[in-house]
Amino acid sequence: NVKKTDWFQEWPDAYEKHIYSSEDRSAQRHLSSWAMRNTNNHNSRILKKSCLGVVVCSRDCSAAEGRKVYLRPAICDKARQKQQRKRCPNCDGPLKLIPCRGHGGFPVTNFWRHDGRFIFFQSKGEHDHPKPETKLEAEARRAVKKTPAASSSVCSKLKQSPQIKSLVFQKQEDNPILNR
Repeated sequence: NVKKTDWFQEWPDAYEKHIYSSEDRSAQRHLSSWAMRNTNNHNSRILKKSCLGVVVCSRDCSAAEGRKVYLRPAICDKARQKQQRKRCPNCDGPLKLIPCRGHGGFPVTNFWRHDGRFIFFQSKGEHDHPKPETKLEAEARRAVKKTPAASSSVCSKLKQSPQIKSLVFQKQEDNPILNR
């Protein structure tokens, strides 16, 4: 008995339930700005995703604008281990992973179920760590680090996107630095 669908939530937190239209592109892609990975839940009708947390500077440094470094963790275990051996893009200090433990000591879990014209969403747990950079912010940051010729064409395309422009230039405290 679904009477109306919800607007898509990019940062679901706490114990939430939403019903999205199956036409919603973000819901179709099971999008979340939290760093989530697919988890085996032994039920093929329900997609289960668990939060990976956030990668931070172990020196707790801040950029010139006062923003902290909150990087998106890699989805793959090997890549995440390699990521933690890298240095902070701001102060060159060591990076560390803050795992999500917001669901009774376990990662926050999101559940997605497609049923005809609707996509049912449920989140269990409340994130106990800062918001990581979004996928678009991470891609923009990585594009800047690539070779000058390649990055200038990628960066110019990214900068033309209104979404990227607003992400790059917003001054929210919980967003990561994008440039050195």
